[in-house]
Amino acid sequence: MKTEQLIWFIDSRYFYQNISLDKIVHLANIHQKKITIIIDARGKSPTPWYSHLLHDESLLFNDENILLAEKQVKLLNFFKMNAIKADIMICPSIDYTKIINKEIAKNTNSLVVIEDTQLSKRHPIFQMLTQINAPILLLTNKIWKHPINILGAIDPLHENARPETIDESIVELMAHWGAALKAKQCIAHCCYISPVLSQYKKKIMAEHQDALKDFSKKYRLDKDQQVLLEGQPEERLPTYIKNNQVDVLFIGLVARNKLSQFWIGSTTNALLTTLPCDMLLVKH
Repeated sequence: MKTEQLIWFIDSRYFYQNISLDKIVHLANIHQKKITIIIDARGKSPTPWYSHLLHDESLLFNDENILLAEKQVKLLNFFKMNAIKADIMICPSIDYTKIINKEIAKNTNSLVVIEDTQLSKRHPIFQMLTQINAPILLLTNKIWKHPINILGAIDPLHENARPETIDESIVELMAHWGAALKAKQCIAHCCYISPVLSQYKKKIMAEHQDALKDFSKKYRLDKDQQVLLEGQPEERLPTYIKNNQVDVLFIGLVARNKLSQFWIGSTTNALLTTLPCDMLLVKH
């Protein structure tokens, strides 16, 4: 699975951090493809609640539009100076996913990039991630190391009722990133054993270890590229990420309930509350 199109969604209230821009440039230089930038300008920049008492609201609106236009020109000039082709689209409605998916349809091997922020400031698109028809890279304010260190969270026994194709997609994307970025790669599988099954712990751990080995053999991963973690994934993964300085976590994005477009698998949902590092959400 090779990424051939980058789509960068920007919340105009905060625009972007320089760290995120550096990562975008890094990815763009590798893929050698044009970047499509989609800006949601409806939110405008945050202003004090009393601003309407001090200024004419129409003037504030015009000032914000002028400022946004200036930022667009500056961003396009930056990419031009770095020999990167980029187009900017202004999102005209609240139907963000429809607009993003329309761009994704032009190239199915797309990657959507969204910058994370504090929970209270997150854009509504974070409630619609399962509706986006491509892998999604969520960026934190942490700088990537060189070489970049990537980790894939897999479930070879499919105990959490997710499609097998998700693990395949995770490994394929990791392989592409590994080759393009000369990245360090590792896959992790978490095994949680309930206290009521503690007497069978050794047997259960052996079954999970064998499944992990078989999976690794299938995708030609070395012994030092696989790790079995004991415990709940939402607890063990952040600890492993911190201790091993992981830059990007590749993890599955699954809509658990077909009646709800907002329900995400429990592990991914828990990690999304406070991102332990940059996260690449992969669909089957």
